[in-house]
Amino acid sequence: MKLRRLPLACGLAMTLLGHPMGNYSVSHYTRIEVGRGGASLLYALDLAEIPTFELLRQWGLDRNSPKADLDRRAAEQAREWAGKLKITVNGREVRPRFLSADLTVTDGAGGIPVARIAARLTLPVAPGKLEFEDRNYAERAGWKEIVIAAKDGAGLTQTSHGDLERSQALTAYPQDPTVAPPQDLRASLEWTLAPVAAGKRVESPKPVVVTPPSPVATAATPPGQNVRGTVVRGDYLSQLLRSGNLSSSMILLGLAVAFGLGAVHALSPGHGKTIVAAYLVGARGTARHAVFLGGMVTFTHTISVFFLGFTTLFLSEYVSPDTLTPILATISGVSIVWIGLTLLIQRTRKLVGHSHPHDHDHHHGPGGHTHVPEGEITLTSLIALGASGGLVPCPSALVLLLSSIAIHRTGLGILLLLAFSAGLAAVLTAIGLAVLYAAHWLPDREKSAAHPAFRLLPVVSAGIITCVGLVMTGVALGIIQPSRILG
Repeated sequence: MKLRRLPLACGLAMTLLGHPMGNYSVSHYTRIEVGRGGASLLYALDLAEIPTFELLRQWGLDRNSPKADLDRRAAEQAREWAGKLKITVNGREVRPRFLSADLTVTDGAGGIPVARIAARLTLPVAPGKLEFEDRNYAERAGWKEIVIAAKDGAGLTQTSHGDLERSQALTAYPQDPTVAPPQDLRASLEWTLAPVAAGKRVESPKPVVVTPPSPVATAATPPGQNVRGTVVRGDYLSQLLRSGNLSSSMILLGLAVAFGLGAVHALSPGHGKTIVAAYLVGARGTARHAVFLGGMVTFTHTISVFFLGFTTLFLSEYVSPDTLTPILATISGVSIVWIGLTLLIQRTRKLVGHSHPHDHDHHHGPGGHTHVPEGEITLTSLIALGASGGLVPCPSALVLLLSSIAIHRTGLGILLLLAFSAGLAAVLTAIGLAVLYAAHWLPDREKSAAHPAFRLLPVVSAGIITCVGLVMTGVALGIIQPSRILG
């Protein structure tokens, strides 16, 4: 009986949701104000742990460097970012004038610092049509907010955005999980100036404060970063890595916490592909197959984290981890498509063969064969499925490794990473074993297998696996964007 395949439908839906990429994110905020002196911009970028780590390495500084050096490099960086803003006024491209920049550095996940740089810019331009495009980190995940307001007697005749502040310039993010973060990198507005009578002083309008109808929960990080199974600022592992003296009991407790974190992470959205692997093991598998898959996930997950860590440390000038992750995700998705198509072809051929009149009696012989076509489990398919489950590393594992390297505790970081991966693999192995032994509580397989629905179910499930692989590949390539669909 092949009712063991039924849990697949629930598991497949999870693959449509990717891991939150909060540790890679760069959030954007732009406030454009127009008035009698032209336009002014407050442009801020809030960099998460990994982009901050890369930026400080490019500067040749760390968070404990002299404040004057940090402020100088932050101003230089803000000027560079300002140069990548495309602004046109009445069809003519203009460059903003840099006024100042403010740098704020705080603790992030794993004790890695996070940086926010806010630049003040000005555009001494005449009223008319202004178009804005932010081309910094355009493909990075993050909060992307634009606010447009008028002051000093100016009036907006047309605008693409309002003056409602949602994140207070990236200092207090709303945490409502039902509201999708803004993804605005372009804006346009048209404005005029009200005439002023001779000798009359123009009063600046008082700022309008928009009060929400009810209290709104806010936090210093964008929504979606502090999900279960991730390393967050101030948690036990972050404090452990920053502890001055570590006892053996503290290290053992840290390994247990990392193991538990990996186990919880395995239950989070994004591991549906490994549930597919568990389903395939359940078709004709053994406990050894499930354990092998779990071990393969652990090995691949650990190696991929080391690979991204090496890239961040030594190759970030040429390639960034956030550009490699979609490549790894694409490889993972393509491997699922390949496995799904292989099973689909095998099972379709067997289904057609079993429906042939001359084969009908043969498959009811003493050999115990049934009408249900099955795909063979091979070492190649097991390796491909296990690799696909661990190929895309979670950012939290990378944060643990980079944080330990930064504070010269690489050995501890490797141990925590291995414990995290072991927790991940343990849960995925348990899921595979649960699917394997689910048949003990199911009705008689010989009677149920003769039903036409169960003869088609293996073929349909192989088709679903193929479709899920295609969706995963489309998401990795940016062809399918779940945030826009769900939003």
